[in-house]
Amino acid sequence: MTDIPEQGAIDRNGVVPAKPDMAEIATSGDGRDITVAFIGALLEMQDTVLKRLGNNYEVYRELRRDGQVHSTFQQRRLALRSRPFVIEPGADDAASIAAADHLRQNLEQIPFDRSSGLMSWGAFYGFSVGECMWDRKKGKTWLKKVKVRTPWRFRFAPGGELRLLTRSNMINGETMPPAKFWTTSWGADNDDDPYGLGLAHQLYWPVFFKKQGLGFWLRALEKFGAPTGMGVYPAGSDKSVQDKLLRAIHRMRMDGSIVVPEGTTVSLLEAARGTVDQAAFNRAMNAEISKIVLGQTMTTDDGASLSQSEVHMEVREELTDADAEELCESFMAGPGTWLTVWNFPGAAIPIMRRPAPEDEERAAKLITAKAGAVAAMKAAGFEPTDETVASLFGDGWVRVPTPAPVVGSGPLQTPALPPGHRTAALAPAFSEGRDRQPLGASRPDAAFAEGEPQTDAIDDFGEVLDWSVIEEPIAFLEKWLGKQPSLEAALANLPGLAVTMPIEGLRKSIAHVCFEAAAAGRAGLSLSNVEDEHRAGLN
Repeated sequence: MTDIPEQGAIDRNGVVPAKPDMAEIATSGDGRDITVAFIGALLEMQDTVLKRLGNNYEVYRELRRDGQVHSTFQQRRLALRSRPFVIEPGADDAASIAAADHLRQNLEQIPFDRSSGLMSWGAFYGFSVGECMWDRKKGKTWLKKVKVRTPWRFRFAPGGELRLLTRSNMINGETMPPAKFWTTSWGADNDDDPYGLGLAHQLYWPVFFKKQGLGFWLRALEKFGAPTGMGVYPAGSDKSVQDKLLRAIHRMRMDGSIVVPEGTTVSLLEAARGTVDQAAFNRAMNAEISKIVLGQTMTTDDGASLSQSEVHMEVREELTDADAEELCESFMAGPGTWLTVWNFPGAAIPIMRRPAPEDEERAAKLITAKAGAVAAMKAAGFEPTDETVASLFGDGWVRVPTPAPVVGSGPLQTPALPPGHRTAALAPAFSEGRDRQPLGASRPDAAFAEGEPQTDAIDDFGEVLDWSVIEEPIAFLEKWLGKQPSLEAALANLPGLAVTMPIEGLRKSIAHVCFEAAAAGRAGLSLSNVEDEHRAGLN
C-alpha cells in the first residue's frame, strides 16, 4: 500500500495543490474539442449512421414498423412504465420531508406514468424532450402535465441550451427558457453529446438486411411457385412472331394453357434448389434485434430450458433497472429540482426510484431470513448488539424495552430442597404442628432482612432443578453454531439440527415431570408447600 502524500508533497502528477480546482477545464462547446470538426450555433450529432442519413430521424422512426423491433422495445418500455414510482426525502429535516410529500402528491394527481412511457422513447432515438406545464395553486407551484415533444424538433447549443427549430429559424433555432423542458439523454459514451446514441443506431443495419433478405425470399418463392416460361421459335422468325409467342407464354402463367403453331416449343425453367436457407437468415436477424434491445432472446423467441429463460429474464430486468435509473435521475435533476427550489427553498432534492416488485420481494425474504437467524441465536443464549442489528437490518429499528416483572405484596417461598430431587417439590407437607400461613403472609422463619430483595417460588424452584439434562444439548448447540460460516447458513441448516441434537435425556426428564404433575393433580395433592399452606389458611 502506498502512502498518501502530505500537503505540498510530490506525487506522480506533480505537486499536490493545497485546494482542489473547482473550474471545468476540458470543455467542449468553446471550440477546444478536437473531436468536433466545426462549432456553429448548434451542436452536431455524433451518430455516424444518422449522419449518413442526412440527420433524418424519420428513417429511425420507420424502424418501428418492423415486428421484431416493435415487440422487443414494447417489452422494455412497458416493463419500465409498469413499475410504481417511489418518492423519498433527500434528508431528515422537516422541509425535505415536506418537499418529498408535495412531489409525491403532485405526481399522483397527473398522468405521470404515461409521460414516463413517452419519455422512455429517448432510449430508442437517443434523447427525449418533455415540456413542463406549470400551475400555481395553494401558494405553491405544481406540475400540471408533461407534454412530450418530437425530439428532432430541438437542437442543443454549444453551451447546452435547448433550441427549438421553427420554419422561420431552421439555422440557429429559438432559445428555450430555462426550467421549462425536461430532457433525457441515453446511450452516449461521453457527456459532450446531449443527443445521446439510441438503440436505432444499432438497429438500422439488422433491420435493413432483414428487409433485403425478405425481398430475395419473396422472389425465390415466386420462382419456385411459378417457374419462368421459355418459348423457342423457328430460326428466321420475324419480330411479330416473337412477340406473339411471348404473349402466349404470359397467358400460360395466368390461364394455365396456350395454343402455339407447329414448330414452336414452350417449356418451364425451374430454379435449382441450393443450400441457402432464407428462414435461418431471418431468424438470425430477429435474434440480433432481440439482443440489441433486450440483451437476450428468450423473452421473445423459443428457449431451451426454464433455467436459461430465468437467466435471460434477469438480463431484461437489469436493462429495465438501468432505464429506470436514467429516467429518475433526469427527472430529479430537472422538474424535481425546480419544484423543490420554488416551493421549499433550502430543502434537499427528493429521491425518486422505480423499484421492481422482484427487488422488494427479495428484500423481504432476506429480512425474514436474517430475523430467523437472529431468533435462532437468541434461543441459543446469544443477544445481538445494536451494532449487529443495524448492520443486518439497517437504520430505522428501535429496541422495545422489556417490561419489568410484577412483584406481589408478599414473598412466595418454597422450602430448600436437596439438589437432584425433583419430586420433593411436589410432596405435600402433612406434618402435625406445622405453622401454616395464608398465601402471601410473612413467615416467622423467613430470613429476609428489611430492604433485601425478595424472591418468588419460581426462582427458588429453579435453583433446585436438575439442570444436567439440558447441559448436553446446550453444549452441542454451541459447538454446532461455532461451525456455521454465517447466520444465513445456520438458518438454512436448522432442519437437520433437530435430528442430530442429543435430547433423549431431556425428553425422559420432561416425561417424568409431566407424569408426576398429572398424578398429583388426579390425587388432589398440592404442587408445592406454599400451595398447601394457602389451602390450610383457607380452611
